[in-house]
Amino acid sequence: MRPDTWHLFIDPGILRFFAEGLMWTVLLSITSIALSFAVGLLFALGRLSTRAWLRWPSIAYVEGVLAVPVLLLIVYFSIKGSSLFQPFFGEDFDLPRFWAGVLGLSMYTSAIIAEILRAGILALPRGQSEAARALGLSYPRTMRFVVLPQALRAMVPALMAQLTTIIKDTSLVGTIGFFELYRSARIIYTQNFNPIEALGFISIIYFVICFTLSQLSRRLELGQAPKDVRAKLAEIQLRDQVA
Repeated sequence: MRPDTWHLFIDPGILRFFAEGLMWTVLLSITSIALSFAVGLLFALGRLSTRAWLRWPSIAYVEGVLAVPVLLLIVYFSIKGSSLFQPFFGEDFDLPRFWAGVLGLSMYTSAIIAEILRAGILALPRGQSEAARALGLSYPRTMRFVVLPQALRAMVPALMAQLTTIIKDTSLVGTIGFFELYRSARIIYTQNFNPIEALGFISIIYFVICFTLSQLSRRLELGQAPKDVRAKLAEIQLRDQVA
């Protein structure tokens, strides 16, 4: 430990340096969660489809992605991402590290969100969709106007918890050289030989952000999700921790 370096963390220049890293962390998180939600919704509906050509590829995607560590996905897109997109954008295309991180985080998180949304949809009483179909609503309109609004309302705590998780997972993007909050701390402690102090400082930042989001999710939907939904979400979160 080097207590004599604590004064660095009240230096305006150092604080601006950390603030820039925090900005990229937040941007990574917001972009990844938005993309994950869109993709996750598609695969959740695919898993619930009665058409085998939609259901089985969706099951394969979700189960396959959840079996792979998120770090491997980030590294894969960092190494092979450019070649994957060159047929669409030209041979000179070079995938930025930001988007390599977003794609890795989004691919893994979309599989988790697909399971969360599927759990919310299955937990709703069948009478909801049956009544909508009896009124003449098509399947897409039933999902859009009846099922999804209720399922999403019950899923708010789980989605907020996943946002908390993705904020912490952004630290993995630093392994491919992208500058974010963890990377900024690594640069500081490499120059000043104070890893405990630098990592302790960003740990406080992560804690404040994640604790605030956790409390917000509890206030939004505390106790509103049905018991069977909460049981399914607990199973999904346990699988996420094991992975």
